Amino acid sequence: MEDIKVRCMSDILKMGPDTESNIDRVPVERFMRFERHARRFYKEKKFELSDVKFVEMLVLDSCFVIRIMLALYRKLPFLDLNIKAAVSDLLLLENQIPLFFIELVFYWLVPDGGRFSNISFHGLIRSTFMQLDLPWWINFDRLPINSDHLLHLYWQISEESIKKKIKEDHADPMQRMIKLLEKVRSGRSRGPSQKLIVNATELHQTAGISFKNVKIDHHNGDCVEFSKGIIWMPSLKIDSSQTTLLVNLVAFENSMFLFHRTISTYIKIMDDLIDSSKDVELLQKSGVVYNTLSSHTEAATFFNNIGNLCFIDYEDNPFSYLFENVNKYYKSCWNRHWANLRQNYFNSPWSVIAVLAGTTLLFLAGAQTYYTVFPKN
Repeated sequence: MEDIKVRCMSDILKMGPDTESNIDRVPVERFMRFERHARRFYKEKKFELSDVKFVEMLVLDSCFVIRIMLALYRKLPFLDLNIKAAVSDLLLLENQIPLFFIELVFYWLVPDGGRFSNISFHGLIRSTFMQLDLPWWINFDRLPINSDHLLHLYWQISEESIKKKIKEDHADPMQRMIKLLEKVRSGRSRGPSQKLIVNATELHQTAGISFKNVKIDHHNGDCVEFSKGIIWMPSLKIDSSQTTLLVNLVAFENSMFLFHRTISTYIKIMDDLIDSSKDVELLQKSGVVYNTLSSHTEAATFFNNIGNLCFIDYEDNPFSYLFENVNKYYKSCWNRHWANLRQNYFNSPWSVIAVLAGTTLLFLAGAQTYYTVFPKN
């Protein structure tokens, strides 16, 4: 990849083909005053480079990131890379570099009057994130300005888009933190093995709960809702790139307070709903998931594994209302009896006809008996 990175920098700067001259011509001096601030983002020993080498590394990597973004923006041709995999790699936890440094390099590359001067840095990020097909609506008009890196930025706008409006009594982060510490001390803090709802097949067969696809827009930020026996969810595409991104988002979110782990809570919902290939098949028929992996079993295994990474607060999270309402509906005797009736007697048109015919005959037989016992005068 190092050779490709140099090619990317050459392509943007329109330098010659010689690798060494390209590196030498990078104006490292103009970025040296940001070196100390950039180092604060790192603590690994492998970054104990000289000041100049460290800045060269950041400039080279920033050019590579910008080159991919410009290709996605359709301003430059695509590289000889799998562009979908390249976008996924941009958001790997271990590949992150300070976002402020990428922005500095970008505006060095695109000065006023340059060939890319009509592109803003936020516009470039927007075109990149639009390649990602995760099931929540993103408000690109409100990109945060305090992000550490690209993954942090994508997590911020995703978390903001998913989370349910917090109740007034939970609005103060300090109060929520105190409550969390009290739960930890009292032993009420539980691990990721805790199931909050039963799987999709059990919900459907036992309580008649169904699943339907819904499109997310700016009028409704919730990506999972439950109403009148229906769980409404946007479609989640399951492929290698999406699973990689979800793992990295969950891993990054584990550095946050529990009540900020919105994506982990969403993944926990999917993990609870999916125990086996039958659950994936049911959700795919309902339009809730679109599995492109080799089998439904592989998709189920993915959610079972990633669910083990989802440490959340089971009482204070954006979807606590959902878990509560689904469980209440699932445990209702009336809903269970009605679901059993539909499963056994109304599962096909012929069954409905048979039940209606039987009910009609029973009514007629009862009427005949009545008039036999109590004949009209």
